Amino acid sequence: MVEDKDELSQTQNKEQRDTPSEKSPPEQMDELEIALKETEKYKDLAQRTAAELENLKKRSLQERDDIRKYGQTQLIMKILNILDDFNRAMDVIPDDAVAPGWRDGLDLVKRNIDNFLTTEGLSQIDALGKPFEPAEHEAILFEAVEDQDPGRVLSVVRQGYKLNGRVLRAAQVTVSKST
Repeated sequence: MVEDKDELSQTQNKEQRDTPSEKSPPEQMDELEIALKETEKYKDLAQRTAAELENLKKRSLQERDDIRKYGQTQLIMKILNILDDFNRAMDVIPDDAVAPGWRDGLDLVKRNIDNFLTTEGLSQIDALGKPFEPAEHEAILFEAVEDQDPGRVLSVVRQGYKLNGRVLRAAQVTVSKST
């Protein structure tokens, strides 16, 4: 019996500790408003963090795509310089200077290089006879021509190229001017 009384008193003491202290309704409302404001603050923070994460994912996908498209830019620029030299050499070889098979072999090498660069996304800028476009053309000489409209490309000194639609190297051109 004494044990039952001790257990009963311990249970009552525990219940008293577990029951919240009596607070006046205005104090409870203040605490509730504070809790609601904190909840809104953390909800807003979570939404902004989720949006930032989504934007980061989109940016990283775009950067990865750009690296895939334009990552080989330096290599292609070096190949273009070699191709320019190769084209100049082919242009100055007289037809009777080499055996016919040699010329055909060199033409085949050039076609293979051109095909390789095309599959990598490289395209030549078509400039001859077109209006001068500063984004695609670099004017290195102006020439007065009577029968041409001013601002037309008269000749291409060095070919220009685009890589996947972006100008990689502007075409160096001669442009007509008014007389």
